[in-house]
Amino acid sequence: MKKMRLLSMLLVMALFTIPSCTSGVSQQEYDRVSNELRDARNQLASIQGKLAEAEQLKEVLTRQSAAAKSEFEAMQARYNELSTEHDGLSKQLEATKNELEALQDNYDELSAEYDEIETQFQELSEQYNMIIEGRVEINEKDVEQALFKLINQERVNKGLDEISLGENLYKWALSNSKAMATYQREEYSDYGSWQAVYWIAGHSTPERMADTVLTVWKGKQEYERFFLNVTARFGAVGIYKSGDIFYITYIADYFH
Repeated sequence: MKKMRLLSMLLVMALFTIPSCTSGVSQQEYDRVSNELRDARNQLASIQGKLAEAEQLKEVLTRQSAAAKSEFEAMQARYNELSTEHDGLSKQLEATKNELEALQDNYDELSAEYDEIETQFQELSEQYNMIIEGRVEINEKDVEQALFKLINQERVNKGLDEISLGENLYKWALSNSKAMATYQREEYSDYGSWQAVYWIAGHSTPERMADTVLTVWKGKQEYERFFLNVTARFGAVGIYKSGDIFYITYIADYFH
């Protein structure tokens, strides 16, 4: 811009200082100087045109730069917004994951409870069918054998010897079970030694009844002393049935 102004000033000065065609300047010299001035004016006009184009280009570039800056700032703001949303979604995802894990644990617990209730329901259904329809008849001898077998299995599991069936002990046990049925209460034999009594009803098989009875006995404080006694060599289970109730007596001793 400064160069253009300088050339304009020089051109003006040259125009005012051109000597007229006097007798001291030849026509040839005058024409030469005139041509140079004309060339200078043309060059100046060309430079002015290019400067005008440059100014227009500068304005276009300025507008494009402003638009690009505005677009960049908008993209930066959107990025920050998305970054904030991402952090929020990550926290929500973690919270949802923890909630799902808690629900899964709760489902597993409920499923286990359901299975247990389902098993109990099946047993009660069988008992109901047995009582209502009378299709299943449990024999006392079968329960005696099943219970005696479980007792010996418990002894073996504890590293003890099995006990043998004592004939006299069986008579005492059966007599005591009859006495319980008669008096409708727990009775213990006068035989002494190690004893356990119980009465039960409403099971569908001898094995289930035997398992229930032994489970009850195992919950008593005297269980180990009566059933896991190392000196016991003989034992017997005597059962007497009255109506739907099974009266049960167990006796063990080192004599038969």
